[in-house]
Formats: sequence, C-alpha cells, structure tokens
Amino acid sequence: MLAMFLLFLLSEPTVAAEGARFGLMLWADRLLPSLLPFMILTQLLIRSGYLDAITKKLRITYPYFVLFAGTLFGFPMGCKLTADLYERGNLTTEEASLLFIISNQMSPAFVGGYILSETLCAPQLIPVSYLILYAPSVCYGLLRLRILSRRSKNAAKNIHEAKKSTSGLQMNFTVLDAGIMNSFETMLKLGGYVMLFSIITNMCRHFLSSFPAFCTLIAGLLEVTGAVSAINSFFADIRLKYICILAATSFGGCSGIAQTASLLRSGKKASSLSLAAYIKGRLLVAGVTAALAAMLYPLL
Repeated sequence: MLAMFLLFLLSEPTVAAEGARFGLMLWADRLLPSLLPFMILTQLLIRSGYLDAITKKLRITYPYFVLFAGTLFGFPMGCKLTADLYERGNLTTEEASLLFIISNQMSPAFVGGYILSETLCAPQLIPVSYLILYAPSVCYGLLRLRILSRRSKNAAKNIHEAKKSTSGLQMNFTVLDAGIMNSFETMLKLGGYVMLFSIITNMCRHFLSSFPAFCTLIAGLLEVTGAVSAINSFFADIRLKYICILAATSFGGCSGIAQTASLLRSGKKASSLSLAAYIKGRLLVAGVTAALAAMLYPLL
C-alpha cells in the first residue's frame, strides 16, 4: 500500500499536489479558525481549574459537559475532551467509552454552512438536519449517562471529584503556554491527516474516474469534505444527495477514524479505549441518521 502511494506521488505529482493543497486549504480555512479557539479555551479551563469550579457551581458532572461541548464545538472536540478528562480521572471507563463515540460530531457550523448552505443550497433544511444529526446521540447519551450514574453512583462521584483542586484557581502564563502548545500540536496532527486523506481521495478520483459510482462510494468512506463534493456531483436527486451526505457526515470517514485514533494514543489511559467500538458506533449512528433523513425529508 505504501509502495503504491509513493509510486502515485512520483508518477502523478500534479494530482498529488492538488490533493495536498485542497487538504491544507480546508484545514487552514475551516478547521483551524473554527476549532482552535475552542480547543485553547477548553485547555485553559481544564488546566487552570476553572472547569472544576464551573461544574461545581452549575452542579453538572464532567460527562454532561463533554457530551454538550463535543456536540457544539465539533469534531474532534468530543474525543479530545474525553481523552483529556479521562486522563485526569474525571471520567469513569464506562463514561469515556460512551462519550468518545457519541460526542464526536461534525460541528453545527460546518453542517449548516458548508453542507447545507454552500453545497446543497438548502439553508431551510438546517433546523431539521440538526435534529437528525444531533438529537439521537444527545438523547441516547443522556439516557446512558443517567443509567451509569445510578449503577455506580458513589464510585462515579468519587471519580468526578477526584481531581478537583484544593489549592485554588491558577491562570498564569505557564498554564496559557501549555494550553496553546497542546492545542496547536493537536491541530497540526489533524492537519496532517486531513492532507493525507485528501491526497488519497484525489488519487481515487484520478484512477477511478471511469467508475463514478465506485469512486463516490470510496470518497464517502475516506473523508467527509470529499464525500460531500463527490455525492453532490454524482446524484441528481436532491433527496438522495441529502440522505447520503448526512449519513457520510455522521460517520466521519476513515480520516475521522485516523484522527480519533491519534488523539486516543496521546494518553496512557485513553489509548485503552476501543477503536473498533468507535467504528461500530459511528456506523450505527450513520445508519440511524440515514433512516431519519429518509423518513423526514418527504415531510419537508
């Protein structure tokens, strides 16, 4: 596989450069400005102790913060927050195993802006699309977290309180530097994966252009942005476009799986979370998304 990829880079440098350029532009134009501020903010909250104070003041536990913050801030913030808080001991293994799957959603800004407004030119579908993409995962997450908290109420309480600082809040340049460097390191990793999978997607389009259906399927499995573009070009029927694009967005593609694996490997405890369970979970979520989109679209 690596030999084929190297041969492609050497034999088709223009196609490879186009894929790399698209991936880097996607990272710089969309991912970096939309994710980096939230990533730095959450790092500062965690490292300074303010997150402990906020959760205590609002009387919410860490799992609920991860569920809603991951959904609102966008992929891969759900996995990042789960890994960081699991390493600190603020999440149980059961909670972390659930949250890194269901809270790892594409951001509402990406869905409403790039997919629905720019690609499909259907901003009127934004409310129902948010409902289809996020409501099942959030509702299931709330239910499962409630069940988990009842099963191990005392143990969970001890874990949620374990890392609460008794020395007060700390916001200084050391905390700020550490939060910024950690966030940039994470974003650079994501940029590398986005560029790599953009090159692979471009390679598939180049060699499989005579088989548009197969090319669309491969693009849909590789990377979300390429999937949206390929599906939009292949299908003429807007309903099929809508269903397939939402399903591909919900799954996240192989690029999303690789980015998630990279974030999990950043910590000793987080690396024990099952990537196979993540893939199965995202496939299930994608199936539910496709079914809901197929049922609700005719009503629009």
